[in-house]
Amino acid sequence: GGYDGSVASYPHSVFTSWMGIGIGYDIWATVYLYVCILLAALPYCSTFVKDNNSQYILQYYSRISKNRLHIAKFITTFVVGGLIVVIPLLVNLIATMMFVPALKPIENGLFMGNGSSFMNVLFVKHTFIYTFIYIVQFFIYGGAFCVIALASSYIFNNSFLVMLMPFVTFYGLGVVSNMLRNMFGMDSFNPMRLLASNMLSDKQLAAYILEPIIITVISGIIFFVKGADNEAL
Repeated sequence: GGYDGSVASYPHSVFTSWMGIGIGYDIWATVYLYVCILLAALPYCSTFVKDNNSQYILQYYSRISKNRLHIAKFITTFVVGGLIVVIPLLVNLIATMMFVPALKPIENGLFMGNGSSFMNVLFVKHTFIYTFIYIVQFFIYGGAFCVIALASSYIFNNSFLVMLMPFVTFYGLGVVSNMLRNMFGMDSFNPMRLLASNMLSDKQLAAYILEPIIITVISGIIFFVKGADNEAL
């Protein structure tokens, strides 16, 4: 009853079993990402709106410069948002490795990678490096979408709307991307598709790298420019 070279007899591997490999493919892994994006802004962003509305933020301004306060807030929000997305993935990966062997991927149809792109080749030849890159990218995407809430805090006075903005942006980018792809054949910049490790093609590498950078830069510009003139909302 051991491995006899056939697809059916090949043992399960960590790299076919852990949650990260199923995002965009497995329903529960995909729901997990949506939930994390929804919750990412919860720890810090809602309190920033409340501090502005209550004028309590003026107490901070009297003790520390606006720039230092806003930089600290921005970095903290980015890091916390990234950790909210990454920690469950890491826990799942470690737990899976405790029970399932880390067998090297082979082209037998059981593994998500098919060798058709740079990331797929990396998945087959250097699987742990590939996994590390994806975990880091999940962190970056989580942080990037989380700071959207900070920028939104100068647009909306309602903390609930502010907390929803990362999710709305995440979902909205997917809708717009799919529309442009169907109408004009544009390469997808749908964040769900970019974070789905089985779907990323070489043509999407630029979007995969640049999308979180652009989101972070735009959010940062809005947050720091508006924050410089802030005397509480």
